[in-house]
Amino acid sequence: MITLTPLSSSAAASSSSEPICYLLELDEARILLDLGQRDYRASSQQDNWEYEEKVKGLAPTLSLVLLSHSPATYLSLYPYARARWGLTCPVYATQPTVEMGRVVCLAEVESWRAECPVDEGSSLSASGIEGSKLDKGKKPLRGPFVPTVEEVHEAFDWIKAIRYNQPLHLGGDLSHLLLTPFPSGHTLGGTLFKIRSPTSGTILYAVGINHTSERHLDGMVGGHNGPTGYAEGVLRPDLLIVEGGRSEVVNPKRRERETALLDVVTSTLESNHSVLLPCDPSPRLLELLILLDQHWTFKLNPTNKRRQASSDPWPYPLCLVSRTGQDMVSFARSLIEWMGGVVKESGGEEVAVGDLAGGQKGRKRRRNAGAALGSEHGALDFRHVQFFLAPSDLLQAYPLMRPKLVLAIPPSMSHGPSRFLFTTMASTEGNIILLTSRGEDTTLARDLYQRWEQEQEEASKWGKGKIGKLGGLKGQLQVEMDSKVPLIGAELEAHLESERLAKEREAAHQAALDRSKRMLEADDLESDSESESGESDIHEDDGIMAPVITKRRQDANAFAGDGEDVNRTMSFDIYVKGQQMRVYNRPGEMTRFRMFPFLERRGRKIDAYGEGLDIGQWVRKGREIEEEGETEEVREKKKQKEEEEEKQKVQPEPPSKYISEQLNLDLRASIFFVDMEGLHDGQSIKTIISDLQPRKLILVRSEQDITSSLVKYLNSVSGVTRDIFVPATEEQVKIGEHVQSYSITLSDTISAGLTKKWSKFEGYEVAMIDGKIAFAPGSTVPVLEISELVKPLPVEEEPVEKKVETIQDGDVEMTSEPAKEATEETAQDDQVQVKAEPEEAKDTDVNEVVTTKKKVPVPYTIAKSSVPSSLYIGTLRLTSLKSNLTKLKPSIPSEFAGEGTLLCGPGLLTPPEEKVKSGSVVLVKKIGDNGIVVEGTIGRVYDLVVGAVKDELARVNSS
Repeated sequence: MITLTPLSSSAAASSSSEPICYLLELDEARILLDLGQRDYRASSQQDNWEYEEKVKGLAPTLSLVLLSHSPATYLSLYPYARARWGLTCPVYATQPTVEMGRVVCLAEVESWRAECPVDEGSSLSASGIEGSKLDKGKKPLRGPFVPTVEEVHEAFDWIKAIRYNQPLHLGGDLSHLLLTPFPSGHTLGGTLFKIRSPTSGTILYAVGINHTSERHLDGMVGGHNGPTGYAEGVLRPDLLIVEGGRSEVVNPKRRERETALLDVVTSTLESNHSVLLPCDPSPRLLELLILLDQHWTFKLNPTNKRRQASSDPWPYPLCLVSRTGQDMVSFARSLIEWMGGVVKESGGEEVAVGDLAGGQKGRKRRRNAGAALGSEHGALDFRHVQFFLAPSDLLQAYPLMRPKLVLAIPPSMSHGPSRFLFTTMASTEGNIILLTSRGEDTTLARDLYQRWEQEQEEASKWGKGKIGKLGGLKGQLQVEMDSKVPLIGAELEAHLESERLAKEREAAHQAALDRSKRMLEADDLESDSESESGESDIHEDDGIMAPVITKRRQDANAFAGDGEDVNRTMSFDIYVKGQQMRVYNRPGEMTRFRMFPFLERRGRKIDAYGEGLDIGQWVRKGREIEEEGETEEVREKKKQKEEEEEKQKVQPEPPSKYISEQLNLDLRASIFFVDMEGLHDGQSIKTIISDLQPRKLILVRSEQDITSSLVKYLNSVSGVTRDIFVPATEEQVKIGEHVQSYSITLSDTISAGLTKKWSKFEGYEVAMIDGKIAFAPGSTVPVLEISELVKPLPVEEEPVEKKVETIQDGDVEMTSEPAKEATEETAQDDQVQVKAEPEEAKDTDVNEVVTTKKKVPVPYTIAKSSVPSSLYIGTLRLTSLKSNLTKLKPSIPSEFAGEGTLLCGPGLLTPPEEKVKSGSVVLVKKIGDNGIVVEGTIGRVYDLVVGAVKDELARVNSS
């Protein structure tokens, strides 16, 4: 049985920006599909954390977690759940999702912790499995849930990387499940997950998909997937989980969107103003960087006549402000095999963009430009992009009034560089705030987007298929700014004083521990050798006799110590100069002293392999030998390496505090929105659902009115399943509740006959067999044997007379009555006597008596049933058939002649005034659910069409 529970972002979601997370229960396995989180500032301002409470309770009980994309709404809660909530199950994602997800989480965590305090105490008190049990119901969760940098690295190191189109058999309790990832577009490494269960069928999880190709990615649908455009494994799933929130969106063409974006950037910079473009840390940033860097390459290209006429080159800097920007680019360059578009085409070459802003059509490709300009990574070289870690570094390099294009994270503008730069650039008239996504609810980006949308005409609003116009920001805007500032004055002195006192206490505590350790070591003289001897030598010092215990190492570790003498001393109950009297007593006990010096002899420590060795001592000795043999050059290199490592060490931060202030901004800049999220539109998702032909469908990540409209459309389309489910948040959808599965064992005789008769169909291997079920002694699993090997029970000869009552509506009821005793002669063949119904009396009630003389089988013999030699299974898709006919040599033209009818053959090209030759046109028609009719004159065209129809189906041979 399959159970799906949306924990967030359901089909009746209150917002389109909710984090994505679904619980899939499949054959006793609990699988979590994605694990996103809200924006940190939005999370800190809300008062409802039911979603996080649910995830915290489920974390220790999960069997598997699958991460499909790398944006924060898909996986940003995973590191925190892994570190604090007891999430220890296996986690799977593609390698790009792992690396880019790491970059996203690190960028968010470092940016937030650099501005806002994080209450680690409350987080840690309720962390882990034991903490969650103790504090459940006492300390409710409160966001935001911000992990540390170390926890982010540890969490993503735990993820197991998988590759596209490679089936993976899961281990442990999930060994019966088969996981296969497929590309989904939208983000680098974005994944469609297909899960196959032997009892529940196949499940396809398709959230965050893009059907079209982009500059750095191939889409979900394309020629790289084969003639149908789809990967073979994604068709005809038993259950499809898909998002429906964009089912009413109409996207402008990609070229139109890119042209509009570059037009705004070019015109703004040439008017000596700046552009601020908030962007995400990794997933969609690559697409923007490739587009803008190629635009800069075109502007700086000497062959550009307009720029040649000007005395100055394109002087405007292209800047990226992100702590993780360079790391993201480095990861991307190592993942080129996962990319598509111009990145895959260029390889080590440069593919330049034409002047989209100038209206030129098409793309201008310069081959070998990469080699000419020193490009090593092709389209990912980013020669014109300048990276900055913080806004202060940017403003130090380029003053505020200098025209520039600045990409800054995060896209929500809730914290980090994008929020700070907005406060500095929004008050300058002529500057542009360029949004490429709508942003999350209750964030600054969503507020700005809504201001832009209010100024647009109805036909130019987002989702209507057109690009809007430039909007103006007017009025006052209050923005809360958080920052971390160094301590000064009395605050700094008080902090340093408290640190000094804490260090003194720590030093005193450590000294006490060291003193206790030395006392115990001095009093605990243990010998590791049976043959060790102790000599008591008397040394004279100022006339006072001082006994000293001396022992020589004679054990297996003596060589590591180079045979040196090890002098150890012990305390006495009398004063001896040079010796310290040791007093050790437990609380509540009287002081005790040692009476006499005594050395207890104990045996050597041995194990199954002989005397135990002190590994650490031998390692130290080996290091000493190596150092003695080193040359002066080697020592110098070691010293330089140590100095470099010392320089690379992160300097401790000065004492600081967190402050928050309210800024009143006088908005004068303009705002523009272009959708560059790289997601499907309404028509494409409807087509994809229709093409995939799922047997059951679950819609998620949508709002209630949009979901209702999509369901209404799907119900009106023929060929689309009617089993559509639209669960609300935390509402369970159970599928296959009444389906029962059984196990059966194939006998050796049947298995041997099926060796070369298996046929592949929708990822399965099927064959047709004929046999009978038998139960082996002592086994509860039935065995399927060949019919001849199973002896049936004796059957008495008994003729049967059947009375058939024909009802007016066509239903038939049959009752058996005893007939005359049959003889061996009457049992030779089946004889049926039927009283036919008059033609004119078909609409009246008629009673018919049918007498059947039944053939009685001879005991312990059986007549072999008639089994067809082969049959064809599958669903014939006429669109696929039409595509395959054009690929034949010679190709066969075809066209649709109504619903479910396809005309094929060269006769379709015959002019109207000429007569169509016989056998030049063949008709293929679908009848009902499983019927296929091929009509035409037998000949070459007919044979080719029939062969193409058979190729669309799976042939199953009998055993």
